[in-house]
Amino acid sequence: MSEVRNPGWAGETGAFGGLSEGDVRGTAYVGRRPLEGGAPGAAPSYPYQLAERDPDAPLFEGPYRERLGKILSRYPDARAALLPVLNMAQEVRGHVSPETMDEVAELLGLAPAEVRGVATFYTMYNRRPVGRYLIQVCTNVSCNLCGADDVAARFLTETGTAPGEISEDGLFTVIEAECLGACGFPTAVQINNRYFENVDADAVPAILERLRAEGLSTPQEPRPGSGNGRGRATVEAVVSAGTPSASGAPGGDSAAGHVSAETRPRAASDAAAGGDGDSRHASAETPRSDSGADPDRAQPADGESA
Repeated sequence: MSEVRNPGWAGETGAFGGLSEGDVRGTAYVGRRPLEGGAPGAAPSYPYQLAERDPDAPLFEGPYRERLGKILSRYPDARAALLPVLNMAQEVRGHVSPETMDEVAELLGLAPAEVRGVATFYTMYNRRPVGRYLIQVCTNVSCNLCGADDVAARFLTETGTAPGEISEDGLFTVIEAECLGACGFPTAVQINNRYFENVDADAVPAILERLRAEGLSTPQEPRPGSGNGRGRATVEAVVSAGTPSASGAPGGDSAAGHVSAETRPRAASDAAAGGDGDSRHASAETPRSDSGADPDRAQPADGESA
């Protein structure tokens, strides 16, 4: 019987103790997702809490417009596509501001109040800017019994922030989260789309050092069409440009690249090397039950009080 090994980022690996972090996260073989969405069935399920973002970028232009067409092709009406469209807006800009909500409402032909009601209901949407790394510390029952309060306090101390604030270097925002679904490996911490498991207060400095090193080694790159403009699109305009069939990109061409299946990312409490294993975060966004993070603890209630 293989010895159980628990390195922090993978839980108990057991018989799979020889796997590296890249193997477990899937970064060793999945690669980067194409911005245009790859296969239409994969287009609605992209990760959207990313380190790279541009709050001034236009929405739904270039490859994102192509992905939008693929998303719309998967739903019976525009309203049903609201969550994945909000996901893409946060992926591009890093948060969903009232102005972004209005753009999404205009795009989908919905009332702004309806979009705002959805965006403010689900806790995985940031309604104001956050640091490059959004650190969500689970403080629910299992983690709380295993020192989550100490872990959260250590993250705040080490980053020099209060809950919801952006650190002076722009790298970190720390908030508490409800259950992250990793109760067997407390304390669980989600950082962007990665899980860090079995975290204790003493592990926090090494995690932050690793993230700082990653931030320096992977500078943000401007996204296609980024700038001060605001892209305007409508469902009709996207549809008229050609929405994809079930097996192809707009115009009937084959999809720009199929997205391989990916293991659920887990994060690391050690300083082992490993790329951002992407997992999707959402309500119906699926892979996990959702972050459970409560941005309202870290943000104004809405645009009116921001």
